[in-house]
Amino acid sequence: MSLLRSIVIILLVASLTACGFHLRGSTSLPPPLISMQLLAEDLDRRQKTELERQLIQAGASLKDVQVGVAVHLTVAIKVLPDRSVVNTAGQGKSIIRIFRQLSYSLSAATGELLVDQTTIMRQLDISLDSNELAGIEYEKESAGVLLDRELIGELILQLSHFQI
Repeated sequence: MSLLRSIVIILLVASLTACGFHLRGSTSLPPPLISMQLLAEDLDRRQKTELERQLIQAGASLKDVQVGVAVHLTVAIKVLPDRSVVNTAGQGKSIIRIFRQLSYSLSAATGELLVDQTTIMRQLDISLDSNELAGIEYEKESAGVLLDRELIGELILQLSHFQI
């Protein structure tokens, strides 16, 4: 029985690699995007650190100056107003929808626009208990961090499909 199970697992793994399946975390940037300058003045320190980490993990070499830079990546993340989805006033429970929007553009070192302003939007519903006021801001902040990671991951994924 163990031998049969092992054979089935090996066949499944082999078929996954044959179909082009890759783990989402293993995204690589194409060669034209390896050397870049990141322009992200509107991001807070946490967002910028996460963006830099994911870009480097995808193979980018981030430069502070324009010398040897192939492209300029401009990124901004905007926090959109929350929306109440469900509010059960009598019980003190509510569900709110949190929105984040990432905008980016890509230009060559010469100034030529390679990717015009592109926007990615994500939302997340979170359940809040108004009887636990101390936890509400923590829940909102945690949800925002999660959305930021998702947005940055989607940005890296879109950049990985970039072709000149």
